[in-house]
Amino acid sequence: MKKIRGCLAMLILAAVCIYSTSAQASQSEVDRLKEESEKASNAVNEINDTKKQVEDAKGQLEEQADSLSGQISNLNNQITSVVGEISSTEEDIAEVEADIDLLNEELKKTQASLDEQKESMKLRIQYMYENKSTNTLVNYLECGSISEFLQRLEYMSQITAYDQAAVKKFEETEAKLEETKAAIEEKSDELSAYQSNLKSKKNQLGTLVNNTSTALNTTNSQIADTQAAIEELEKQLEEAKSYEKRIQKQYQDAQVALAEKLAGERGGYSGGYSTTDEETLLLAALIQAEAANQGDAGRLAVGSVVMNRVASSRFPNTVSGVIYSSGQFAPVTSGRVAIILAEGPNSACQYAASQAIAGNTNTDALFFCTYTYAQALHQSQVDAGQSGFLDRTSGTVLNAHYFYNYNN
Repeated sequence: MKKIRGCLAMLILAAVCIYSTSAQASQSEVDRLKEESEKASNAVNEINDTKKQVEDAKGQLEEQADSLSGQISNLNNQITSVVGEISSTEEDIAEVEADIDLLNEELKKTQASLDEQKESMKLRIQYMYENKSTNTLVNYLECGSISEFLQRLEYMSQITAYDQAAVKKFEETEAKLEETKAAIEEKSDELSAYQSNLKSKKNQLGTLVNNTSTALNTTNSQIADTQAAIEELEKQLEEAKSYEKRIQKQYQDAQVALAEKLAGERGGYSGGYSTTDEETLLLAALIQAEAANQGDAGRLAVGSVVMNRVASSRFPNTVSGVIYSSGQFAPVTSGRVAIILAEGPNSACQYAASQAIAGNTNTDALFFCTYTYAQALHQSQVDAGQSGFLDRTSGTVLNAHYFYNYNN
């Protein structure tokens, strides 16, 4: 960009030095201004190309920023989901811990009951042994009858069976409670491990959010830099276009000045020039480039101007010499004529060229331009306090063109 600005400044300085006075009526000045005009156009094109590259880079950065924003949004959604899972897991863990507490209470109660049952059974056994109630012979002898003896044995058997059943029941209950407790504790351990994994995942997601946010901030900063560069290039482009417009105006004025200098006679070609097929096609190509849509009269008039110059002592005496004279026909400079030649001029323009070469001209003019340009040039000269362009020429308007010679 610094290089572009430097070139632009050199072009402007050169133009000031070259064209500090009114347009010079010399071919060298026309050629020099043509070169400066081309440099100015190249500078505009170079700035436009650079601006497009920066705009493309900005577009890519904006797409990257959108992608990063989407990633951050997705990560935040994942974090929200994980936080919800952590909360739910904490509730599950709380419920499991409550269940464990209840089981512990039940185990305590069961153990207390079991201990109590065992103690009661122990006391009963101790009592029976101390009172020799377990001795069958003693019991038999103490009993008054067989019936009483059998009743006592049955009673003792029932007490023993009851104690054994109670102990077994309490032991089974205790075993089940312990089994349930072990299962719940296992579930608690699993939930705790899951909760730990969730917290780790949350931390990882948080790190990703932070890293992505940093990347987004960097990208947004780069977008701001490219926007600033675009704005600077737009300023340079405006300056370059302004200079291009000025130098092209100077170039056009110099061409007009040179034409005035060359003018001193009117055209008057009436035939007799022998052309080659190549020159006929070249003239047809120029006619197509300048006046393809100007009707038969407009096309013939352009051909007539070229042939009038061939006949004039102030211009080259060949069709190719006239057409390729430096700075005379814009379509030659732009390359349009070369393109038409390569494709082949259309039949209407070839006919107009052959008619002009044969001497069937419809104007004695040596010059032509668009009538819009002629009017604008005239007004600019009047505004500058000079005699207007149209006041210093005699000419004819054919469609969009003004064909003229300078008044002597």
